[in-house]
Amino acid sequence: MWTPRLQAASDRVRDASRRVAVWTRETAARRAERARTSEPANPIYLVAAITLGIPALLTIPLIGMNPGIQEGAFSTVITFVVLAAFIVAALFEIKKLVDQPSDEEHH
Repeated sequence: MWTPRLQAASDRVRDASRRVAVWTRETAARRAERARTSEPANPIYLVAAITLGIPALLTIPLIGMNPGIQEGAFSTVITFVVLAAFIVAALFEIKKLVDQPSDEEHH
């Protein structure tokens, strides 16, 4: 009942579906391998983030509530902190991508 055109389209979709399934399994296997080989987080970084981060975050509202601070200085400080956080996160992501092994068999 299928016309040759519909049969060919069905075959192409079925082949594409199989390729996606294989690709998904390979990707999951690579992620699982990376998870097994990755190092656990260093607790020193966690302690440093808590020790330095909490006081830094607490000083922002204290500066903002000071009556001697100009109007709008608080929003400038918040903008700087958020922008710095995004830049640091981007740099860490770039470093993480650069440190990954290359998959030479995939195009």
